[in-house]
This record gives sequence, structure tokens and C-alpha cells, in this order.
Amino acid sequence: MKFNHIAIFLGIILSLTLAGCGSSGNEKIRSETKDTISQKIVQNVTSKAEIENMFGAPDSTTFTESGLEIWKYTLVKVKAKGVNFVPIVNIFAAGTNDTKKEITILFDEHDIVKKYTYAETEGESRSGVFAK
Repeated sequence: MKFNHIAIFLGIILSLTLAGCGSSGNEKIRSETKDTISQKIVQNVTSKAEIENMFGAPDSTTFTESGLEIWKYTLVKVKAKGVNFVPIVNIFAAGTNDTKKEITILFDEHDIVKKYTYAETEGESRSGVFAK
């Protein structure tokens, strides 16, 4: 009987933990950092085909006024705050802690990387009665 209570408790803890996390975007950039990106992407050397081979198809594609192509890769990780799981309290203050990774690449007219940027930002979202 005691084993059943422990198993149920562990099951609840596991499901709450898994329910509190999520991500969207390009999973291939999950482990990338500023240093790893600078080793993989070399301005005026790395080709569009090499970028696509490393990271897959871009999440978005745009063009400059002069016709140069810009590729963007994005990954957003969301983790629920612990207060979300506290009854009553979560009505007043809930939210998530968010991490966003973004790689933006500008190609020249020969499909070679002209410039790129890597950014990793952290933020939060708030909900509930006292959210600002």
C-alpha cells in the first residue's frame, strides 16, 4: 500500500515537471553558443549550402532593399514558474521564464555569408491578477 502512494506521488511530480517546460523553433541550435557559432560560420567563407546543412531550412527568409537574402533561425525555450502550480496563488501571479536564441545571417550575391549575428536573451512572461 505504501509503495502505491510513493508511485502516485512520483508520477504527479514527474508530470508537473514535464508540463512546466516547452520549446519551439529550430532544435538544431539548442546547444549553440556564441563561441560554437563563431567556429562554424566564417564571414566571406561559409556558403548558404553549408549553413543549410548545419541548421536546416531557415525559420524565416527576408530580403534587403538591394536583394540580398537574410535567413533567421530561432529557438524559444519556456519554463513555467513554480508559483504556477500553487493553487489560488497562481490566480494572482503566474508566468514563465523564457530563453530565446536567434541566429540572423546575411548572404551576399554569391550566396556566401556576408554578416551574421547570434543573440541569446532571457525574459519572462507574467499572467494573473497582478501581472504588469
